[in-house]
Amino acid sequence: MNDLNREYIYLDGMWLKEGQLLKLAENAGSLAVAEHYLCAYLANAVMNGRREALLEVNEVREHYGAKPIPLGGDDLKDDEELNGRHRTTAAEEKARAVFQGLTHEERVDVLRRSMRRLLSEYHLFVYARHWLAIFMVVKDRLVGESLNQTRFLSLADDIAPDDLPEKLRMCKNTMKNFSREIVASDRGEVYYKMKHNPQQQLCDTFWSIIQETILTEI
Repeated sequence: MNDLNREYIYLDGMWLKEGQLLKLAENAGSLAVAEHYLCAYLANAVMNGRREALLEVNEVREHYGAKPIPLGGDDLKDDEELNGRHRTTAAEEKARAVFQGLTHEERVDVLRRSMRRLLSEYHLFVYARHWLAIFMVVKDRLVGESLNQTRFLSLADDIAPDDLPEKLRMCKNTMKNFSREIVASDRGEVYYKMKHNPQQQLCDTFWSIIQETILTEI
């Protein structure tokens, strides 16, 4: 449970992933509101000895034109390992391992439950093209290259809630538009290493929901 406490932060009655807190801060509209999320993020980082969290906070502060918090040394900024956002955490590794050990029916159940929560708790999945984020998360985080777009078309039908509006359902035409969403320089990259992922917030949120579903309900 200690590993999970490092990965999730309890705020406003919800367990949130670090990336979610940063996105909420960035989209808050003002630094005054953003600091509500940044303070919670920093408090968690302090408790877990993560000095590099200042880099993430300063990026959000820069977004609002605010001065950065002093880092206390140039070594932190130049340290590739500390500054790397693409480290696989203990929770992510555990979630992937558990998912890969499930039967097909159990995997579908996890993804269906995660989709249901995404749709009910977050106003992010509002167009059919947002299936691209679901596809990228499942492929890049859980399944790998074995999941192609043709197979995903069938999977999307299985994990879509029964009451999902028809305009939000996945179809062949939706799939054909996937490539238009990704700039040429990012094609072939996993979604969390893309420089211009148009659905980054949706990807991060869905992945956080999947992890929480696996690690707390399976």
